[in-house]
Amino acid sequence: MRLQLVAAALLVSTTAFADGNLSMRGVYYKERSTRVMQPMLDGMFEVGSRGLVTAHVLVDAITSASAGSGAVMQKPFTEQRYEGGIGYTHELDGPSGSILDRIRLGGDAKLSDESDYRSIYGGVRTEADLAHRNATVGAGGGLSVDKVDASGSQGPLGGIALLCEGNASATSTSCPLDVYNAYIKASQITGEDTVVGANYELAYLDGFQSNAYRQVPIPVLGTYVPERHPFTRTRQAAAASIRHYFRESETTVVAAYRFYWDDWHIHAHTPELRIIQDVGRHADASFMYRYYRQTAAYFWRPFYPDPMTLSHPYVTDDPKMSPFDGHTLEAKLGVFGEAFDLSGRWAGARFEGILEYVIQHNRFGNAVVAHVALTLPLEY
Repeated sequence: MRLQLVAAALLVSTTAFADGNLSMRGVYYKERSTRVMQPMLDGMFEVGSRGLVTAHVLVDAITSASAGSGAVMQKPFTEQRYEGGIGYTHELDGPSGSILDRIRLGGDAKLSDESDYRSIYGGVRTEADLAHRNATVGAGGGLSVDKVDASGSQGPLGGIALLCEGNASATSTSCPLDVYNAYIKASQITGEDTVVGANYELAYLDGFQSNAYRQVPIPVLGTYVPERHPFTRTRQAAAASIRHYFRESETTVVAAYRFYWDDWHIHAHTPELRIIQDVGRHADASFMYRYYRQTAAYFWRPFYPDPMTLSHPYVTDDPKMSPFDGHTLEAKLGVFGEAFDLSGRWAGARFEGILEYVIQHNRFGNAVVAHVALTLPLEY
């Protein structure tokens, strides 16, 4: 939702004199045992009269207290992840007023790489404007081909061995994971100042889904065993939102709700409320509150007995598999360059700062997120 609001503001402020924009962003994330610093660069460029190219690159610099949660794995580590992606959207050129003149086709590709994980994604999507352009419907899908690689843990005395799908024992140093996803969405202008929307997402994961480094304590045996998750997972989510603009106070209110469920028996509820307030002609401020609550995966236990006594072979020490809830508070301020009497390209530049505080009632603990961005309109 935040990205949609930013994009809308950029379009309003830059389409009169720009053919694209370039955004430089930096994110800092800190929780109890993990710190992430993420510089990123995003671009959006018109291609001809009906094409739009988007691209991004980013680096995640991750520092964590441990690679796993078991006592045998408590050691600091530093990791870097590199990601690059590109997308293209084309508006069909049909007779004026025909359905072809209101259809957009697009595709996306993304590559993410780190020392022990690689992901390659490709997807396609389409959108159409209906009801005199008062409604929009869309659909899309894609495939992510991933690989978990623990070969970096190998040494003279061996290292981590992974149990891949279809294998009888843990003998591999790398395992595949394929993720198939699809979605449908729709939005409708229901009044002069009101827009409602809804979407549905479906994903099917097939392959290695455990943490290669995480060890699960078995107190009754006084030992640890490697985490083991099911090899398949079907994830679904449905969401709805309403956005209304109050002209008298120049305030936009956005209310949203998302329900998630999967065949690991996790169900999650996420209501959200966002208030965006125009501050003069060249600035806006917003406040967001989000609540999150989920149930546990069917194989999660606070303490595991002897795994041989379980009715299934799965064990986990992942806090994301446990039941928990949390709250997110966000404050954002966006200012255009005109507010500082800047001229030329800098007049349409947007400066943005975001501060989030995340309350998590699980082992991760609370987190702070700081985000700064500068977006420049471009002419070429």
